[in-house]
Amino acid sequence: MATQRVLYVEDNDYVRESVIELLGGDEREYIGCGSAETARTILATTPVQLLITDVNLPDGSGMDVVRHMLNISNGCPVIVCSAHDLSHVQQVLGPGVHFLRKPFELEELEGLVERLLCAPH
Repeated sequence: MATQRVLYVEDNDYVRESVIELLGGDEREYIGCGSAETARTILATTPVQLLITDVNLPDGSGMDVVRHMLNISNGCPVIVCSAHDLSHVQQVLGPGVHFLRKPFELEELEGLVERLLCAPH
């Protein structure tokens, strides 16, 4: 099985690095960044199978990163993370976009990642 690549956009360095360290493994490669601009650059040059993004980023909105991803990918799933209730995000942006409310348990994120990467797109 080919390695699945996940882009994790989170401006809190500690959170980003901890999640990547805890969830990364043989079958998944996590790429982390802390800004919308860097995320768009990575997405332009690196195919990913899943995007996880915070909404509030230092140089813009994670929702802009989500829209960019939806424009360049064909059904790649997205997880939007926020302390604000964005449970409506799937209705607005489509069935491939999922919401995870912060703070979340690592097991919650891991379960959602597993479900999305194992589901047919």
